[in-house]
Amino acid sequence: MNILQTLYQNHKSEIRKLVRNRYFLVSLGFLIHVIFFDHSRLISQWQLESDIQKLEEDKAKYQQQIEAIRQEGEEIGKDRERYAREHYYMKKPNEDVYILEDQ
Repeated sequence: MNILQTLYQNHKSEIRKLVRNRYFLVSLGFLIHVIFFDHSRLISQWQLESDIQKLEEDKAKYQQQIEAIRQEGEEIGKDRERYAREHYYMKKPNEDVYILEDQ
């Protein structure tokens, strides 16, 4: 016999009394309704909570990107010529530009 059958055999009378109790039945019905059928059922709440956590992680990532772009904007504002030369390889008309790559 498995464990559930043994448990049922040992406590058959208590289980029958519990199942016949109307407060137990109403409570069980309410619990089933809240878990599966209510508009704010538990499964939906768990899914919404996981969505909120994912969105908060995305928010933190985007805030870091915004801060990096803001710092880059401040760097551009301070010295536009140097930034254009380093990032876009711009040069004056009579200049030669050599690009060295680190390996």
